[in-house]
Amino acid sequence: MNNKEKNLPSEENTLQENSSDKDTSKETEKVSEENKGWEFDAKAPMLENNIKLGGGFQIDVDQQPVAYKNEKIKKAKDKEHIVINRKALRIGLLSAVSAILAALLIFFGVRFFAFPNSSETMSPGNVALTVGNTKVSVGMYNMYYNMVVSNYKQYATQGYFDIDFSKDLSEQFTTDENNEKISWEEMFKQNTIKQLQYVIAYYEPAVEAGFTLSDEQKEAIEENIESMKKSASEAGSNFNKYIEANYGKYCGVATLRKFFEQRALYESYYNRMNLKISLPFSDIEKYYEEHKTDYTSFAMVEMKFSLEDSEFKTIEDVKAKAQEYCNKIKNLEDLKSLLPEISGELIEQAVEQGYFADSAAAIKSLASSLTVTYNNDVIESNFGKEILTWLQASDRADGDTTYQINEDMGYAYIFLNTSEAKPDSTELYSVRHILISPTEELSDVEKATEEQWNAAQEKAEKIVEEYNSGEKTELSFAELAEKNSADVNSTSNGQSGSYGGIIGKTSLGVMVPEFENWATDDARKYGDVGIVKSKYGYHIMYFIYDGPTYLFNVMDDANMEKISEFINSVTYNEHSAFKKTTVVEPVSKAANS
Repeated sequence: MNNKEKNLPSEENTLQENSSDKDTSKETEKVSEENKGWEFDAKAPMLENNIKLGGGFQIDVDQQPVAYKNEKIKKAKDKEHIVINRKALRIGLLSAVSAILAALLIFFGVRFFAFPNSSETMSPGNVALTVGNTKVSVGMYNMYYNMVVSNYKQYATQGYFDIDFSKDLSEQFTTDENNEKISWEEMFKQNTIKQLQYVIAYYEPAVEAGFTLSDEQKEAIEENIESMKKSASEAGSNFNKYIEANYGKYCGVATLRKFFEQRALYESYYNRMNLKISLPFSDIEKYYEEHKTDYTSFAMVEMKFSLEDSEFKTIEDVKAKAQEYCNKIKNLEDLKSLLPEISGELIEQAVEQGYFADSAAAIKSLASSLTVTYNNDVIESNFGKEILTWLQASDRADGDTTYQINEDMGYAYIFLNTSEAKPDSTELYSVRHILISPTEELSDVEKATEEQWNAAQEKAEKIVEEYNSGEKTELSFAELAEKNSADVNSTSNGQSGSYGGIIGKTSLGVMVPEFENWATDDARKYGDVGIVKSKYGYHIMYFIYDGPTYLFNVMDDANMEKISEFINSVTYNEHSAFKKTTVVEPVSKAANS
């Protein structure tokens, strides 16, 4: 969900020239140009009529008499007595400027200034928004908007949102992240702008830092575009028309290419930037102590319902059933025993979708996760202030229960206040590593010779020397991992979405013993670096943190808070062309148009 929309006025540029002659008379002349409406006003003396151009363009010229004061004009050959009439010169310049403006309008055409285009030409009629310092075309906004709407349609089809796309979305409402009422039409707009802010927040610093597209990224972009061309051809459609039909009005090949390029740079810089703005793990305990009251532990279970079911005819039936369950629950064991009945439909879905082998496995897993610890802001955002107030009430007793109905989502939530609900203290650890393999292929390590192992060790030691001679930060280590690690699954060279050799929030027993023993040594401190040998090669290790799960979750919240602040700092302005962007119309109306 998105922050409240900021409505800022369109930009207006005004150039005012003040000048005076050597006599005491003064005259002010003003040339102004406004984006809105694209009407140019140029005032110059001695021009008698207004000049009108087609398409709403007009240059208004007012008569302005000028008094000349006995200024003598000599013959040109008498150079020492030449007197330049400065007023007449200034008038001539202004007239020339007006003529140039008129010529530009005629040359480029009215459409250049007043209408969107699909070529990503950032003419005034095509700039819907400025996000940060980046101009966003009507077509680009429409592309993001259609993707947002498509996602909501998918979730609505699956029952997660109660949206009727055959009706006016400006008259259907939900709640935003501040739990305030908002129309779905406005929600889609805010989500679209938030997506643009998110990408551009990372895209702009990537460009500023000198990041460019790699050959692999360029190749991937062209492959995507060629694949779309093929799809258009198979559909018997013109490529540009195909793009517009699938991605949005005024969206063309140039829009697609720019979209892919911006996304690629954003993805390249995302992890790097987050490392810069994240709170270091060395401060985790301090942060938790300062924010301990921001977290609440409790137990909860979800009940899915549909008013089309025979059991529930009205919302009052749902409330009655939820209260019935609340009356039966006095402790955590009661909640666990009722889990198959309360969450039966959810359990069946989880098994059908392959998340669990059978119902017994699903119930066991869900029972172990009934108790949760959430940030209070998350509780309020997801369940509302009323539930948060209930959980935090000074007279809240152990075993108290309540429920909440979310009609839009089709869920009832049953809450249990219990002293048994405590933060998860299961041990996890996070490190970064650079794997130096003795062989080119990891599968061949067992066949590596002593000479190859010695070469791998020597390479690992040189990388450590390079690290120590540099900034010696987590970011500089991560950059070395990107360049040198054979474990591509922990870098951006793989498909996991990881960066910088990260092995994060890892449970005991997952990694090889040598790796884990180093990472969980009580003597470790944030920033420690060492070399560990395992059957896979030499691991250059960088220690981040080892501790209970709940502290890792707290750190995630702290970092997300910082990331949100970073993204929200990217402001946006709507321009006059924004009124030409897409708005979802009821399906029936769109079908008839």
